[in-house]
Amino acid sequence: MTAPPEKFHYDSEITAGAAQRWKSRTQQRNAKVAAVNKGDYTKAEPKDRLANHVNRLLSAVAGESMADVGVARQSLASEIPELRNMGASGVKPADINNQFVERVIGKTRDFLAIQFFDRGTVASRAVCRIVTDMSDGQAFGTGFLVSPRLLITNHHVFPDAATAKQSRAEFNYQIGLDRALPVESFLFSPEAFFLTDETLDFSLVAVVPRSANGTPLTSFGYCPLIGAEGKIITGQPVNIVQHPSGDLKQVVIRENTLLDLPENGAAVDRYAYYEADTEPGSSGSPVFNDQWEVVALHHSGVPKTNAAGKPVDANGKVVMDGDDPSRIEWIANEGIRTSRLVTFISGANLTLGRDLQDEFVSISRGELHPTSDKPTPEEDIIVPMPDKQDPPAPVPGQSAATGAVSVTLPLTITISLGTQTVQGAVSAAPPGPAVVPGPAVAGTSDALLESSKPDPFTIKRPGFDPRFLGFDAPLPALKPAVGNLAAKVSSGGIELKYYHYSVIMNSARKLAFVSAVNLDVGAKFSVKREGKDHWYYDERISKDLQAGPELYADNPLDFGHLTRRQDAAWAATEAAATAANNDTFHLTNCSPQHAVFNESSQASHNGVLLWGNLEMYVTSQAKKGSKKLSIFNGPVFRPNDQIYRGIQLPKEFWKLIVYLRDDDKPGAVAFVLSQESLIKNLPAEDFVVGPYKPYQVRISDLEARTSLDFGGIESFDAMQKVGQESLMEGVRKQVVSVETFADIVI
Repeated sequence: MTAPPEKFHYDSEITAGAAQRWKSRTQQRNAKVAAVNKGDYTKAEPKDRLANHVNRLLSAVAGESMADVGVARQSLASEIPELRNMGASGVKPADINNQFVERVIGKTRDFLAIQFFDRGTVASRAVCRIVTDMSDGQAFGTGFLVSPRLLITNHHVFPDAATAKQSRAEFNYQIGLDRALPVESFLFSPEAFFLTDETLDFSLVAVVPRSANGTPLTSFGYCPLIGAEGKIITGQPVNIVQHPSGDLKQVVIRENTLLDLPENGAAVDRYAYYEADTEPGSSGSPVFNDQWEVVALHHSGVPKTNAAGKPVDANGKVVMDGDDPSRIEWIANEGIRTSRLVTFISGANLTLGRDLQDEFVSISRGELHPTSDKPTPEEDIIVPMPDKQDPPAPVPGQSAATGAVSVTLPLTITISLGTQTVQGAVSAAPPGPAVVPGPAVAGTSDALLESSKPDPFTIKRPGFDPRFLGFDAPLPALKPAVGNLAAKVSSGGIELKYYHYSVIMNSARKLAFVSAVNLDVGAKFSVKREGKDHWYYDERISKDLQAGPELYADNPLDFGHLTRRQDAAWAATEAAATAANNDTFHLTNCSPQHAVFNESSQASHNGVLLWGNLEMYVTSQAKKGSKKLSIFNGPVFRPNDQIYRGIQLPKEFWKLIVYLRDDDKPGAVAFVLSQESLIKNLPAEDFVVGPYKPYQVRISDLEARTSLDFGGIESFDAMQKVGQESLMEGVRKQVVSVETFADIVI
């Protein structure tokens, strides 16, 4: 079997209806398209619609509003003599002929081209990804702001206020010039305003004024829904800003045409039909014309169907209800016309949120203009993802004679810390751990279990020491966007303290936000790995908040240490080192990793690039004789991570290493690694892995990626001070592909 597909707000009944309506318009649609191709616009559209459209285009030439028709007309009068003698009422249906329409459309489109991308950038800021938390995972859709407080999406995305209440709007989920932008997450406020209609497949809902980070909603502007008709005619291109499949924001700007805008009074006159690439998850996207006015609310693709009307895939195989909708072969799209939405919303008899309705109506009539608030400056804090890069695998720990140790699993890096022999040299990970769930498993007589069982929690642990290196390198704090997700410890607080390391758990993901460890390679005693691994729940938080052993059964996933066993398994006495070793086998310190990613022997067999000497190089540049490091490890949590057995599997892991430089100043390096290709189809017998490699990133980028605040550690980062070459002059590259030691910025 394979992992379950991601969920999207998708309704098979809506899709079936779109297919039926599409077929019912075949004759009219083909006739319209043929007329447009011949330049016979008056056969494709009624003259009153063409007149409305021409007047809107003339207005848009001036770059302002309908009040500027006179300016626009003057600018074109010398080239379109018919405009010279027209009065203030603008172009009338009687003035329309094919040649006139052709000339106006051509001149206007060319003139607007210089503003096209600027206007598109402004419009796209108001578009967001919608994430709905469901009992069995998350579902994704798209929405956009239509006033300073109101957002519109589909009814099948928000069928009721309760669904909106368990959702959030994520703005800036996109790539900027050379990096991902900081995501701003807003909650919905349906108690302030909520209006929905199943027939028009829309929901209009209020959004809270500020994001989890305190960013004002008004900084993203809005895209007015204009009630007047004539914004687009058949044959013209549409532009769609969307989050297809819940992915990063994308735009379709060409190879997409309005195919059919049914005449007023037709049975399907509420719809618009157009070509464009969309996917499940695009539901609720704005469909724009070339002036970036919203002409429709995207609500469904039109599927290719068989003779029985059933949707089929590219091979003609029927896609049944419950199957992955991304398999469907889409042939067109159906959206709800803006004018129909405005008519319904304006006429709704509301008591709650009437002030927000009145504001919407004023905007739709052009009486209020979009907010003049300037967008929040894009903070230079996120690194571009090494998209679809497969992860390198760890290497075995170095010998005691070299004084080198391996310090993490997700990012297995080896550090050389001098020539002093370290007792109990670290060995490579075994090919597979045994699982013993629970802090104490009744009925077991396994001697190994008894010998490796962690100390009871009546014995206090010191946890991670932020002053371990002689300067402050604190456990990271959670940013407001994720602060409420931290698992609460029974004794108070959110820090789970162990011997030499601490963990903060993400209660929603059942995995750790961070596991931070102090490593002393010069300690008198360290402990080797012996036998099979046995894992335990931490009784200080609920079992329900810890990913259990059932996640790892009968598949290639390994129990992957975040803080590595050998990094914590040191002390001044053998007994203390053993206790520290055993303490690393709590499920709170575990994250699912593919076996190729976790086990060096399998990595070698599969030809995976081994990169375990990175830390050796970093520490060779550190203060001579230094034997201490503070190391932070964790997964990168993304809302669209694949769900497997109820757990979202992280595609990426990160590592941050803090050390003392040779000049006695603090230093720090951060890395990111992906395992996306390895977990894409679980389980499987054969995996084709690579090529992939680690990336060094800025600590500020890592903060934005993880929603963790590393405090003053960011100031230790040499990457903050080094400008790398970029595709654009003056833009600092924020990620370094590590292929050789010389690539590392220290």
